[in-house]
Amino acid sequence: MKSNLALIGSLLLVLSGTVLGDTPMERILSALEAGEISEAEAAELLLMSVNDFENVPSRFTEGADSEICGTPAMMEALRLVGDTDVPLANRPVLSGPEYTLDSPSGHFKIHWTDSGADATNSSYVNSIALAADSAWAVQCDQMEFFQPPPDNNVGGDNKYDIYVKYLSGATLGYTTCSGEYHPPDSTHDCSASHIVMNNNITSIGTRVCTVAHEFQHAIQMSYDYNEPTWFMENCAVWMEEMTYPDYNDYLQYISYGENALRYPWLDIRTGAMYWYGAFTWPWMMWDRWGYESVRSVWEYCAETSGNNMLAAHDDMFADHGLTFEQFFMDYSAWRWFTATNWYSGCGMYNPEAALWLPGPRVLPYHEASSLPFSGDQTTNFEPEQWGIHWIRVTLDDYQDEWIEFDFDGRDGFEWDLGVIMQDLDGDRHYFEWYDCDPSSGDLTVTVGASGWDYAIFIPAFISSSPLDHLYTFDITAIGTGLEGSPDVTDQFDLDVSSNPMPANGSVSFNMPQAGRAEIHVYDMSGRVAATLLDGEVPAGVNTVEFQGTDLSSGTYFIMLFADGRMASQKVVLAE
Repeated sequence: MKSNLALIGSLLLVLSGTVLGDTPMERILSALEAGEISEAEAAELLLMSVNDFENVPSRFTEGADSEICGTPAMMEALRLVGDTDVPLANRPVLSGPEYTLDSPSGHFKIHWTDSGADATNSSYVNSIALAADSAWAVQCDQMEFFQPPPDNNVGGDNKYDIYVKYLSGATLGYTTCSGEYHPPDSTHDCSASHIVMNNNITSIGTRVCTVAHEFQHAIQMSYDYNEPTWFMENCAVWMEEMTYPDYNDYLQYISYGENALRYPWLDIRTGAMYWYGAFTWPWMMWDRWGYESVRSVWEYCAETSGNNMLAAHDDMFADHGLTFEQFFMDYSAWRWFTATNWYSGCGMYNPEAALWLPGPRVLPYHEASSLPFSGDQTTNFEPEQWGIHWIRVTLDDYQDEWIEFDFDGRDGFEWDLGVIMQDLDGDRHYFEWYDCDPSSGDLTVTVGASGWDYAIFIPAFISSSPLDHLYTFDITAIGTGLEGSPDVTDQFDLDVSSNPMPANGSVSFNMPQAGRAEIHVYDMSGRVAATLLDGEVPAGVNTVEFQGTDLSSGTYFIMLFADGRMASQKVVLAE
């Protein structure tokens, strides 16, 4: 048995912290961490939780949330035993005579039977074949992700094999590379794989979205099967929507339970069940830079053997002039502009984000309607690494005041503090973030309340530490901005030459220092209608012309991203 203590430690770190969905996988890994079971026993139980659920001891299953995708459990089991060929994870033997169906595109071979526990029918099998062809057309042909490699004629030929069988528990499907062919000429950790689909998924939407989800895992294994499962699941759920946008099956993950909007204090790398509801992470990459940015992360993963997921993120962000920290802090604001906070010109996600109800969660202890107001991280909700809180201040009664936010994070750790200013009537906002003092964790920020409905302060914990991530804050109304404090109003001075504006009008903004800037124009549906700027600009006032965009008359929103800040402006474009 190969020792995998480092792997176990990193995996359990990802799954530790605030209690999540309490799945069989989590219970098994917790028992391993406590020394109650061995690595071999944990691996066997993980595999059983997918393929033989009824025989998993009840202490791991009774009252637990169900893992609908069995891929993470399968992959972690293989990593625990340090092997890529484990019989219980290999290709299944069906309960009756095996029939096969080639999909119309010729890319897939579906294996099924009509007797025994695994029995299904030709109509069900046809629906899976058609869904698989659609997944290939979108993910490989249109988006140009790697195609899964040939399997060296296992399964009868080199078509990609999907098996339809009975899966107990609530598992809808899984993908595994156990026992599969590893191309000898591959320069990265590439592996063939196979998919197993449950034979009784009654909802056609859930069925086809599961095929799209699992096929994304097959693609991921063609890049690097050693990468961590958190981003694998993030991308697989996002890809459901990319492949089948009309079904919205993914909404179940954002509407309840642990997800990136309701549990923002969790580490973005958190496991089940959070990773399904954190599809927002690759979704933001897609909305900002196109699906090529997500694909680029996987391409960087393939450049180095083993787990280099965070480094791959760093490389992709650097391609767009950002660091991981800068993108993460932008992500803290992007998540805010979802559900009822979304509006067409916010520049955050696309109109689909308006469906992500109930939306961002502000803890009751972080809702300030009158000042002065004080608080802390609150018990059991302290932010993990790469975790945040939203602290909202209602500004109705303080329009002639400045608001002072005094933050004190635990000493010796890296804290960031973001600020969103939100104007509901004007459909505008401003966002900026700051580094707190690295020794004391302190920062004081003042914001001018005039013209704004809310100020949302966003403490973010950036360090990795087993110590409690504690902070306190005080909010008071003061007469003017505090000298020496960052004063958040709209330091970009984003403006248009006139409003309404002719087609030959211009946009101006003030850059505090030279750097990269992006200006996008959004129409009323939330679609990017034009990009005015994407590149390096000097410090000082910059002007960008509207001429040449070929936009028709109507109402638009201008969105500026630069220097860790975001600002928006509504404009009416005249004939």
